[in-house]
Amino acid sequence: MRSRALGDILCIGRCFKIYRARSLADTELRPAQQMLLSHVCRRPGLAQEELISALYLDKTTVAHQLMKLEEQGYIRREAPAEDGRCRKVYPTQKALDIYPRIREAFELFTESILAGFGEEDRAELEKLTDRLRANALALLSQEGGNEP
Repeated sequence: MRSRALGDILCIGRCFKIYRARSLADTELRPAQQMLLSHVCRRPGLAQEELISALYLDKTTVAHQLMKLEEQGYIRREAPAEDGRCRKVYPTQKALDIYPRIREAFELFTESILAGFGEEDRAELEKLTDRLRANALALLSQEGGNEP
């Protein structure tokens, strides 16, 4: 049986990407950088590998976008003394200054698409999308990891 739900979810994701790009058009940040920067601001000191796992992005994309963010002055990467191979990622003041705008774009989009949904509907939607994510992650792990 074919379900329209997955197509709808993918469409919502594309709409969100466009919305964020428009909302932050006056910045130099691309949508992928906005997502990475948001995660780094929420969880400073994550290892680069943890970002890859948390966001389900490929290593090359994350490395390239982090390099750009570092060049633009939004993040700094440090190798901890205990493991010089691991690079921890921290937001700079420039990142912390722009982060509220990134968060606001996310919150406005979320509230807009959930307009008219009651608390029960929102809880059910979260429950269902949690199951979808778990199934998608299980499929990836069966096929050898989380990297695309």
